[in-house]
Amino acid sequence: NSQGNSIDGSAPAVGQSWTLIALPDTQAVVSVSAYPEILYAQTAWIAAQARALNIEYVVHEGDITNDSTDEQWNTADHAFRLLDGKVPYALAMGNHDHPGSGSVNSRDTSQFDAHFPVSRIQQQPGLVETFEPGTVVNAAYAFQAGGRPWLIFALEFGPRDAVLAWVERVLQARPGASAILVTHAYLFVDGTRFDHVDGTDQYSNPHDYDHGQLGGVNDGEEMWQKLIAPHPEICFVLCGHMHAERRLTSARTMGPPVHQMLADFQGESLGGSGFMRMLTFMPDGRVM
Repeated sequence: NSQGNSIDGSAPAVGQSWTLIALPDTQAVVSVSAYPEILYAQTAWIAAQARALNIEYVVHEGDITNDSTDEQWNTADHAFRLLDGKVPYALAMGNHDHPGSGSVNSRDTSQFDAHFPVSRIQQQPGLVETFEPGTVVNAAYAFQAGGRPWLIFALEFGPRDAVLAWVERVLQARPGASAILVTHAYLFVDGTRFDHVDGTDQYSNPHDYDHGQLGGVNDGEEMWQKLIAPHPEICFVLCGHMHAERRLTSARTMGPPVHQMLADFQGESLGGSGFMRMLTFMPDGRVM
């Protein structure tokens, strides 16, 4: 949990507190032979608490499924239908959401697109732009909370250069908005950013999956250098992928620090036991 006088150095928020829910990797519970009732219970609880906690958005940090099968996508589809019309959500894809059971044989998004088409996401408030037509794999969402405008970017696994350039264009077109990035692989298990150049002891870096079939990738350090550090609007980065819970707060040359948070509980009992991340944005600028 991050605390401070203000998340981005500007005036404190006004009005009541509000909440952002981050669902970490749900891949270990979506199979009928596993614990799908846990995911159903999570989204049902979020819907029931939406008003009391002033939940403005739900994000998924990727690896919605484990093998991208019909069965697993149907489970995820059903779970998120419990939020439709109640709480808006933004989903990031993980490596396990592509063909290959985690190895990412391609950037094929057909299963994701079939269950979470643009038409479904457009029924909820927030969606303002997508990187490519016909899919919300890379999408920007806008909302007002705490008396200020916010943007959420849900980005693909190992975002390509063109995706990062698109995020930059959206930020420039919406000056004054604070931004939250959600992407599956960003922090390593020890809380450092994925870095395929200097992170010699790291594994599961997005670069480890790209053998010419993904059109290029960016790891955490590359995202930091190319996009996050130069843009003070970006306040938070949320990720999963590694079985840990970590936080990294990084300073930059200009602008406020960035709070980067990893959450992935799938290694715990019952595929994570329904744990999720809840960020409460307080009127005085603190985040609990």
